[in-house]
Amino acid sequence: MFSDAQKYCVDAKMLDGVAIRIRAIRLDDQERLHEHFMRLSEQSVYFRFMGAKRDLSPHDLKHLTELDFRSHVGLAATVTENGRERFIGVGRYICGSDPHRAEVAFAILDEFQGRGIGTLLLEHLSLIADANGIAEFEADVLGDNRQMLEVFAHSGFESRRSLDSGVVHLYSSTSKMLKK
Repeated sequence: MFSDAQKYCVDAKMLDGVAIRIRAIRLDDQERLHEHFMRLSEQSVYFRFMGAKRDLSPHDLKHLTELDFRSHVGLAATVTENGRERFIGVGRYICGSDPHRAEVAFAILDEFQGRGIGTLLLEHLSLIADANGIAEFEADVLGDNRQMLEVFAHSGFESRRSLDSGVVHLYSSTSKMLKK
């Protein structure tokens, strides 16, 4: 179904009906990704990276845009304003040592949170993951990140363990998410 996930691109709507595009992150997105990062609040950066991070280095930008679309997939939710495409949300999965499991992570601009973008990105990542033979998603989420915990709960994720550091480890089969 997704013989070329690097060209993945679909139109979607946020919960309030506003049209957005969900598309694969490309190498030429470094500037858009950097701009997206710089527009995140300190709290959103802290939730995404589980710590303070002031900027993305050139190495970070390269790593986050040079994707193989098998073990590392990145999707952006975009809007077009004044003829210019802008990232409003980013979701990705990265496989570790087990090629059938991947960790998912999201960063949604604060003014767009609560409008269904995280759920949309998760659904589209699930489609690509399933086509790539990935059976399970997992995520580590800070316990204070209630909105992301709700997205995962509504998508069928279960809590595997809660760590002393306030991090909740969640998991779900990709096929279970596709049936929702």
